[in-house]
Amino acid sequence: MRKKLEIGLVFGCMLAISLLFVFGPKEKISLSEKRTLATLPALTWDTYISGAFSKGMQGYINDHFPFRAQAVRLTEAFRYNLGFHFQNQEKIVVVGNPEKSKEPEDNNLDSAAQKTYLEGFEEFDAGSVLILNGKIYTTNSGDPAISPYFAKMLNVYADTLRGKARVFSAVAPLSSAFIPLKSYERYAQRNEATLKAIQKNLNPGVYFADVMGEMNQHYNEYLWYGSDHHWTGLGAYYGYVAFCKAAGITPVPLSSMEKKERKGFLGTLYELTRDQSVRDNPDRVETYIPPGIETKAVYYNAYDFKYPQLSKVFCNSPSYSSFICGDTPLLKITTNVKNGKKIAVVKNSMGNAFVVYLISHYEQIYVVDFRYSKHNLLKIMEDAQVNDLVFAVGLYAAVSRGTIGMMRNLAYQKDQDYDEVLKQEEAQRLLDSINGIQDTVVVQSEN
Repeated sequence: MRKKLEIGLVFGCMLAISLLFVFGPKEKISLSEKRTLATLPALTWDTYISGAFSKGMQGYINDHFPFRAQAVRLTEAFRYNLGFHFQNQEKIVVVGNPEKSKEPEDNNLDSAAQKTYLEGFEEFDAGSVLILNGKIYTTNSGDPAISPYFAKMLNVYADTLRGKARVFSAVAPLSSAFIPLKSYERYAQRNEATLKAIQKNLNPGVYFADVMGEMNQHYNEYLWYGSDHHWTGLGAYYGYVAFCKAAGITPVPLSSMEKKERKGFLGTLYELTRDQSVRDNPDRVETYIPPGIETKAVYYNAYDFKYPQLSKVFCNSPSYSSFICGDTPLLKITTNVKNGKKIAVVKNSMGNAFVVYLISHYEQIYVVDFRYSKHNLLKIMEDAQVNDLVFAVGLYAAVSRGTIGMMRNLAYQKDQDYDEVLKQEEAQRLLDSINGIQDTVVVQSEN
């Protein structure tokens, strides 16, 4: 009887696992691994003979085995707890050059999932990282020799836009500048030297926001995620304060903003290292929302202005995608600040958390991601009569000839018909106004 019971239990477990595998929900992407999961291979004579079906089926089973993610987590925790661990841990981990992700081929994937999938993986080259007491710091620290190329690119924009718009540099340092050990002070010095070299090579009339100098005044605050290479909402706030000082704008006090917090965030650097000490110290995502500001946001695809999609400035996400819902080629934000001021922001993912604070000062904000956008930046600025242009990028984008070239190319790409978009929006506003008048007339006549 006991033997039959044991056989029945084994058979029942195998049947349950099989049913879960066949009928259970299947994810299309792995957000933790930043990759698309294997799809069920097609069975044809050719794929069967060549062995492609068998190989594909093996990959599909490995990617969709029930409770796979939980098993991976359990294995990591088991390995971590095999040895002794000191209270103050310090180690260098080589993570290599992560393969640059591409958008999933399945266009039916949820757009928010796609943005999370792409977040932070496009141009970040970690090489190696430092893990210190459950927090990860980059060991990149800039390159003063490349700074003049970035500055020259800004100078060209300023010359082109002279008399039309101001140009700003608002480059954020790397987390390596804030490692709390004196033995790594050289990283902070190199970050500073790289940024100062940008400032030194800017022509008069190009404005420099001293982002690192402002952040240094708040050195011990929560400026960087411990599991991700981005700055926090608080770190970005001090970058915004530095910009305001350069632009002659009074920043909105942090104390007057509404603070929201989401706990349990584990970012890109954790996924690269899978370090248990980092997992034991998850980040929190803090957003600070300026008071009294109403916003409307739409984003466009990389090449034209067809099929605009609604978006948000602050998104309900437990990750860095809380800020402008992640990365899109071109995002337009319209606010209820009716002062006629407009700004264009050239950014990579570091700029996302910076952009949200600008809504208190500009009627329109055009957010251009240089990695994805094929729009002509100067054409957009001319058509929309943009007053300011700020380059809000992370330091790693400012010291790469490739990314500098991508930012420069925004000025030379094929003209797009953004003026037509403005005409359509004006026509729609006029139509809404007429409909409003008609509604009023009808109501009055009924009375």
